[in-house]
Amino acid sequence: MADTVPTLNEEGMKKLGARMRALFEQHETDRKAAEDRWLQNLRQFRGIYDPEVSRMIPVGFSRAYPKLTRWKVIGTVARLMQMLFPQTEKNFGVGPSPMPDLSTEQLQQVLNELVAAKSQAQGVDPRDVELTDEEIEKAVFARAKQRAEKMEKKIDDDLKEMEFITLARKVVFSAVLYNVGVLEGPFHRKVKARKWQKDPNRGGYVAVEVDKYKPFLEFLPVWNWYPDMTAKTLDKQDMTFKRHVMIRQDVEALAKREDFLASAVENWLKLNRSGNYKERPWETDIRAEPKSDKSNVADHAARKYELISGRGGVTGYELQDCGVVVPASDLGRTFTADVWVIDSTVIKARLAPLGEARQFHEFVFEDDDLSLLGNGQCDTLRDSQLSICEATRAALDNAAVVGPQVEVNVELLTPGQSTDIRKHKTWHREGTGAEAQIPAVRNIAIDSHLTDLVMLIKTFLEFADKESGLPPPSLGDVSGGGSEALRTQQNASMFLGAAALPIRDTVRNYDTFTISVISSLVKWNQKYDPSPSRDGDFDVIARGSTSLIAKEVLAQSLDAFRATVSEDELPHINARALLEERAKARDIPIERILEEEDVAKQKVAGIAQAQAQQVQDQQKLIEAQVNETLAKAFKAAAEARKADATISVDVFTALMEALTNGIEGGKAQTGTGNSRSTA
Repeated sequence: MADTVPTLNEEGMKKLGARMRALFEQHETDRKAAEDRWLQNLRQFRGIYDPEVSRMIPVGFSRAYPKLTRWKVIGTVARLMQMLFPQTEKNFGVGPSPMPDLSTEQLQQVLNELVAAKSQAQGVDPRDVELTDEEIEKAVFARAKQRAEKMEKKIDDDLKEMEFITLARKVVFSAVLYNVGVLEGPFHRKVKARKWQKDPNRGGYVAVEVDKYKPFLEFLPVWNWYPDMTAKTLDKQDMTFKRHVMIRQDVEALAKREDFLASAVENWLKLNRSGNYKERPWETDIRAEPKSDKSNVADHAARKYELISGRGGVTGYELQDCGVVVPASDLGRTFTADVWVIDSTVIKARLAPLGEARQFHEFVFEDDDLSLLGNGQCDTLRDSQLSICEATRAALDNAAVVGPQVEVNVELLTPGQSTDIRKHKTWHREGTGAEAQIPAVRNIAIDSHLTDLVMLIKTFLEFADKESGLPPPSLGDVSGGGSEALRTQQNASMFLGAAALPIRDTVRNYDTFTISVISSLVKWNQKYDPSPSRDGDFDVIARGSTSLIAKEVLAQSLDAFRATVSEDELPHINARALLEERAKARDIPIERILEEEDVAKQKVAGIAQAQAQQVQDQQKLIEAQVNETLAKAFKAAAEARKADATISVDVFTALMEALTNGIEGGKAQTGTGNSRSTA
């Protein structure tokens, strides 16, 4: 099977560029309804009335906008971040699959090590060792588990280096505000690294500088993300687009990259001296908002360049036209590819580096059968927010007219006199006779409805608390106090844990997002940073939902379990693992509190040695005391024998035996000397 020649087909590239541009424009049209919702959410968060609502408010009336949504959004983000990223443990794990799939070489290595260990233990020739299937599978799983632990540690280092928590907060904030948050990647960047290499000539080690690749992820604002709205689910999209807005220098830099078609980029720039950026309707609306700082910015098109990248299905014929080597037998297949276009000119077409692994990772705040992009806090709170705004405006407008309202007969007043109401004003009037009987200024009573309106506002606030799924205390508002039962740390934690249960599904959605991200990093490491010690067949585990359990409840359970373990059961307990779990349940940083395991073992050995030395010293002290007593007894017995020769030898012998038994008894009490010490 011969491969096709990697040459460019200009006509085929034009067709692909036209198809990508037309498909992007279709995605853009399909996304219009979502854009309208995002604009509403943004205004609601910023405290800006939608144009159709603003037009209905008469001039001179209150335009107050209580920012309830902003408080709920920021509080929800903070609560989720606290739950999703515990201080004492990772929210993900990498473990071996139930039936690990190791390479032939790896399996043979496991078998060799197992045979060697068993032959040494049994003292037989390795050729005579018999292995059971259970022993082999157990050894294979243990080897796969070691590799999984190393892969988990490597990915944890990658995430810390790219400051993943900062990226995750942007994704969570986008999901709460716009219903969905998107992360893109992993990409890779080249960095300089150092390794030590032995010099064959001099025999010593020297530092060698090498190129090394590291992964990184990027937060993708929803405004620049164009999903396939015809898909049933986000993981079943045929093509996903991203809109790039660049300056000219950034576009020129693309021509220097190996994965871009330099000639296509340079030719387009020669024919287009100014930018091709076109402001979208949603950008115009955002720029025109009263709180925007871009309302005076003009001439966007001349300064910026717009590029479109798409990731999805591309046929082998289309890739071949762009210079990608495709086997003749696979030309009719559809491949996952990355395609970039500027206007309708293809400037990049390559197979996706990680194959069918997902490049866009979406976190949907709340699944919604009516919307592919889900539902968020702003959508949920919209009716309550607008009702609170309406009631607040009514209260302020009512308060503005409750006060000195008067009726003035200007014909009875001195001509030219001001009718404004103010303190310490003197009214001047004219008229006599019957006219003097009618007051020139009469008071008019205006009813106040503030109490009713305030109660209405409180009612809608309660609605909003229930709709958001998180009551005020769970968002940090403790102004309402609480009963005595909630004033202890344990009960308060249990209350907050129960209050978080309504967003359990949201946390599970984030777990799906976590699995997508970590799985892509596993594939990246296997391809761009392979290591025989950590490569293998892995399952990614997300642990976000486990943080919903009250920490104090878990801590008490662990303490109670430890208290009920008997002395006979202690050898079956991993004491260090139990200690770590007890520390985690109390949010105690293990790495700062617990000693390294080797250091801890040395301390345990030192304590045991000190105890043994103490027992030995106590034994020597008892022996010295007994010897002193024996010496005194011998002396006393000899003097008694000398003074009274009638003392029989039997009495003297009985006295010596009693003293000797006292010595043996002292040894037994110190734990040495006879079998009673080990009873």
